Amino acid sequence: MALFVDGPASDAGDLARLDGGLLETAAALSIDVTTKLQIAHETLAADLQIWLDRIGGIAMEQVVVNDALRTWESTQALAMVYREAYFSDLAERYHVRWDEYSRLTRQAYERFVAGGLPTVSDPVRKATPPVLGIINGPQSGGSFYASVAWVNAAGKEGEASDASSLDVPDGRIMTIQATMKPSNAVGFHVFGGTDLNKLTRRNEVPLPPGASFLYIPGSSASGPLRGRGQTPESNRPLQRTRG
Repeated sequence: MALFVDGPASDAGDLARLDGGLLETAAALSIDVTTKLQIAHETLAADLQIWLDRIGGIAMEQVVVNDALRTWESTQALAMVYREAYFSDLAERYHVRWDEYSRLTRQAYERFVAGGLPTVSDPVRKATPPVLGIINGPQSGGSFYASVAWVNAAGKEGEASDASSLDVPDGRIMTIQATMKPSNAVGFHVFGGTDLNKLTRRNEVPLPPGASFLYIPGSSASGPLRGRGQTPESNRPLQRTRG
C-alpha cells in the first residue's frame, strides 16, 4: 500500500470507475477532478495531523493508505466535484450527487476511525520514474516500459514508480537507473515489459543504489507484478476529530 505522503491514492480514472458520469460533468462545467483529489488529500491530512499530535511519536510519513483511507479520500473528492457542479449550474441532479457522496464520505470516515491509524516503522517513499537509456547490444528492439521501487534494510518495498517508456531500435539494449534515493533505501527493484499494466520484476535481489540495470527482452518475467508499497505493521486506535 502507498504511503499517505506520496500523494492522492486515486486518480481521475479511478473516480470515473466509481461514478460513470463524473468526467462528462467535469468537462461540461470545467471542473478539474485532479485538483479536487489534491484538495481532498489535503483535507484528510488535516484530520490525520490532529490524530498524530494526540498519539505522539508517529510522523505523517509513517501513515499507510489502506482501503478505508482510500475510500474516504475518493468520496471526499467526489463530493467536492458535485458541490462545485451544483453551484455552477444549480441543477438538482448535482445536489443529489453532492448529498450522496457527502453521506458516503461520513461513512468512510467512520470506517477509518473504527479500523485505526495504519502505520509502518520504516517508511519507504514512492520511487520517481526511472531514467532510461540505450547501449549497443545484440537484441531486437521494441517499445518498452520500466518502473522501479526502493527497498529498505528490512527488505520492505515502497510503492513502485510511475513507468518510463522508451522506443529501442534493433541492436540496442535499454538501461534502467533509479534516482532520488530515499535516505533509508538500501537498494531497488526493477519492473519491465511491453504491457504497461503487466510490468514484472526483473531482478532477483535488490540492486545497489547507483546501479544500471540492463533490460533484456525475452528474459525471464516470472517475478511479481509491481506493487503498491508497504502493508501496515500496526493500527493505532483513534477517536473522532469531527462531531
